[in-house]
Amino acid sequence: MPALRTDDRIVLIDKRVFKDDNTRIFVGIIEECDNPLFRARGFVFHVSSYEVAGQERRGQERVRVFSLSSGDIVYVLPREQDIEKLSLKRTPKSMTLSDGVFAMDLSDFLLRA
Repeated sequence: MPALRTDDRIVLIDKRVFKDDNTRIFVGIIEECDNPLFRARGFVFHVSSYEVAGQERRGQERVRVFSLSSGDIVYVLPREQDIEKLSLKRTPKSMTLSDGVFAMDLSDFLLRA
């Protein structure tokens, strides 16, 4: 059984290259699989170490191509999850991806000063 399939809902957290890079979180639905490459459509959140309040989605829906061998972290969401309803809620010590019912703790990816 493949790790990821078409129509899977994912949370992809970009690997930071430099210490001060913002954390970029992509939430989307996989449209095509051609191992090791995947194409997904969804939304991006940028988490800055200088902002503490909840995060807004960045811009419009985007298409993203990624590889499982790139070092990014990928979480699989429930297939019935409506990604349009997800928002990133943040406090100085925690970060949660939630729609009010479903919640995923992403506090490990907060930038620490």
